[in-house]
Amino acid sequence: MHILIIARGIPTKQSPQWGIFEYDQAKALAKLGHKVTIASVDSRFGAYKRKIGLTCGEQDGVRFYNYFLCPSAITGLFGQTFQNKIKKWQWQQLVKAICQKEDKIDVIYSHYLFNSYYAVTFLRHLNIPIVAIEHWSEINKPKLLPSIQKKGEEVYPKVDQLLTVSKAAQSALKRHFNQDSIVVYNMVNSDIFKYLNCEHTSNKIKFIATGSLIHRKGYDLLIDAFAKLQLPASKWELNIIGTGIEHDNLAKRISDANLTENIHLLGSRTANEIATILNQADVFVLPSRMETFGVVYIEALACGLPVIATPCGGPEEFITKQNGLLVPTEDVEALSEAIKQMFYHHQEYNRKAIANDCKARFSSEVIAKQLTDIFEDVIRKKINRKELKTVRNSSQPLSSHNN
Repeated sequence: MHILIIARGIPTKQSPQWGIFEYDQAKALAKLGHKVTIASVDSRFGAYKRKIGLTCGEQDGVRFYNYFLCPSAITGLFGQTFQNKIKKWQWQQLVKAICQKEDKIDVIYSHYLFNSYYAVTFLRHLNIPIVAIEHWSEINKPKLLPSIQKKGEEVYPKVDQLLTVSKAAQSALKRHFNQDSIVVYNMVNSDIFKYLNCEHTSNKIKFIATGSLIHRKGYDLLIDAFAKLQLPASKWELNIIGTGIEHDNLAKRISDANLTENIHLLGSRTANEIATILNQADVFVLPSRMETFGVVYIEALACGLPVIATPCGGPEEFITKQNGLLVPTEDVEALSEAIKQMFYHHQEYNRKAIANDCKARFSSEVIAKQLTDIFEDVIRKKINRKELKTVRNSSQPLSSHNN
């Protein structure tokens, strides 16, 4: 099967997390023997160098095509109409190149509403079945922006199969758009995130959090919770991995709480580096305000860590008393109590069992097989509809003179 994935892009040295969800799935599908091609238009604003025009290549068994012309922040200065024309032109060039260089595509698989919009706008004329998966956190909000509501109403009914990454996201799509979907959980890259049974030589309890430094992740609550606890300073540390607009605010909050010796902002790290740090830690904690799933939680579970999380639209579906603690969102008091409990009892969790359970539910092989079954079903239904249409068009009405 040839699967064309419409993605944000693929990870690079400059942006190791950009398009990582899509890329991990692409690699997993390729391992099952499928031909996988990734298509993306890069409109990000950034200081790092990128080739202007079409870039194509192959890595990890996955073909990729990317088009970069100008960041949307620049084209937007000339108005929405101009910006849309530039985006459309880039997609047309991208699709043209793929159709010229690649063999028959069996299914188109798009991630996020904005990419699904490009799929139904620029690829639907190819008459190839389109499967869209939604894991955009914006969808989980109680009330959507009018632009998102309008785009969802335009896009979701046009795809052949709609997927969501959690039951919470599934409910949100039904509530906002009256669209049914199939839940396919995000996968964990089990080649990287795995339990290594590392020997811990430090006398400190090591807490770890990963994710973009944005308000939605709740790092401010996490810092406040540790400040409230006043645990023995020599007995614990919290490492936070990620970058984002909240960095300076969080650094000031840490300083104001006199916790600079205990809480460290580590910045960006590669997946391999994160996996190493997770295996050297004792507890994962992230009091997110909203998620559609939360891949960072299962990455921690895959490394055998007990997790402190919130029922924010994903973690409540896989965090249990066997692998962690759930605390209410925005509740610093409850978060402090959970941290305290982990501080004294984290060693009572069976790390190997946590890792094995995570692998059985969220490994690359498990999720890729589920996606394959869905793609095959969608392709089969598309073929059946074509055959039925052909039969109907070729059939002749009975003559009124026939007996």
